[in-house]
Amino acid sequence: MQVGIIGIGHMGQAIIDGLLNKIDPNEFILAAHRTNDAMQTYHDELGLQITTDYQDVLDAAPEFLIFTTPAPLTLDVMAQFKGLDPKVTILSAAGGVPLADIQKKFPQNPVALLMPNTPVAINHGTLGVSMGSQVTDGVKIETFLALLGDVFTVSAEEFGIFGTITGCGPAFVDVFMAALADAGVKNGLGRELAYQAAASMVKGSASLLQESGLTPDVLKDQVTTPGGSTIRGVVALEKHAFRSAVIDAVDASNN
Repeated sequence: MQVGIIGIGHMGQAIIDGLLNKIDPNEFILAAHRTNDAMQTYHDELGLQITTDYQDVLDAAPEFLIFTTPAPLTLDVMAQFKGLDPKVTILSAAGGVPLADIQKKFPQNPVALLMPNTPVAINHGTLGVSMGSQVTDGVKIETFLALLGDVFTVSAEEFGIFGTITGCGPAFVDVFMAALADAGVKNGLGRELAYQAAASMVKGSASLLQESGLTPDVLKDQVTTPGGSTIRGVVALEKHAFRSAVIDAVDASNN
């Protein structure tokens, strides 16, 4: 299975790092309009094939071709791939570029929108995918993306808000974990231990939510005993409009 990746920014690197944990480096071809530091590093350290000539990608006809290019440049870059083998599946992680516009560039190819987040780098990503009209084997795409984490097939109407929650959400959680760590340090916990404790707690809580099938409110109720310390903390969060702040953050990011 050969994979082509066009554009090696932060998200492109995260996808590559995750895939490298699962597939042979010889299966990659990386391309950009010019060699950048990240591409050179991959070449020097891992021997990945890199190129600034898009014809090399056309000739390789990879099974999957992933675009992680900046949105304003994406359609112009895609226009340089005329004559691409129609068997190549196109995955676009360029946020804001409509599926219909991409399909026009590749009228014969299976095309899907992809919304990954940075934990794909360690194969714990949350990936949204919206399939185009030419996709006849959605399972093939989902199976490939599952190498990087949890995959959710969403409609075009859901794609934007899904991406906001999963793409921006890690930053919100990072802010929360940093605040927890600061509180731990304030109360005498070592900085590194505070970070690790916060991260472990978030990981465990998220896993329990996924595996139990219970809602967050039910799980919260299981921890908040009458008159206990946890409910006092929850009330303090409510006084500071914690839930409203989260909703406002999502709304602001989604506009």
